[in-house]
Amino acid sequence: MKRIAAFFLCAALLLSWGAVRVLAEDLEAFDLNQATVEKLMAIPNSGISKELAEKIIEAAKKNPFKLPEDLLKVPGLDNEVLESINPQEKDGSLWYDPDAEMTLAPSKC
Repeated sequence: MKRIAAFFLCAALLLSWGAVRVLAEDLEAFDLNQATVEKLMAIPNSGISKELAEKIIEAAKKNPFKLPEDLLKVPGLDNEVLESINPQEKDGSLWYDPDAEMTLAPSKC
């Protein structure tokens, strides 16, 4: 009985890891001012937690992001996260685009 339970636990973990991985690989460009928690958390190598994603969404509702530096006003969002998002200015808003070239210089801190 314990082996069956362990099997199902392992299977569930593998399936959930695979689903997150597929979501990250299939992630398309999106407006950061219209982002969802799921999309923000799926940005590869960003380390965006659910709590930080919620803060980003709340900040965008209060004062929409127009410049990359605007994201640094979100509590808990530092230069490292900003670099991983690599926000792109487009039509007066900020976008995440997984195919965009790096526009921000890596931080030296």
